[in-house]
Amino acid sequence: MRTLECDVDATWIDINNHMNAQYYGIVVYRAHAAFTDALGLGDEYVRTTGFGKVVVQTAMTYEREVLHGSRLAVDSWLLGVDAKRLHFFHEVRNLGDRTRVAVSEQLDLHVDLGTRRTAAMPDDVRTRLTQFATEQRAAGGHPDGVGRRIRFPRS
Repeated sequence: MRTLECDVDATWIDINNHMNAQYYGIVVYRAHAAFTDALGLGDEYVRTTGFGKVVVQTAMTYEREVLHGSRLAVDSWLLGVDAKRLHFFHEVRNLGDRTRVAVSEQLDLHVDLGTRRTAAMPDDVRTRLTQFATEQRAAGGHPDGVGRRIRFPRS
């Protein structure tokens, strides 16, 4: 699902004359927030249920540099859901040359904001999200790069 399109701002460019790593994170964060809303877990869900979700693990892989003036798009997947966890993947592309420039994989926990502890999702929410993840996989498969690990090169 396309969750964000944006232009690279001049203030995002660092001394190396490309987009600084922190702004990849901001782009993914904005896409993740939009995806959260599209999944029905955004501000309205929080206000009406007292539940929310928090990020507990994220891994960003930078694949290509991005220059000033580029236009970026983020496509997002909900890879899996269980009672308390949601597994997400975001793919950042440069719309100019259609290359993938970064990916971000993350794990969120469903929490009761009153107790500040993890809590099971309501059954109807979990069922809806599980169905969405299943349909998304059926429509487009798994994005490349899920589950990557950092490996130190052998010397």
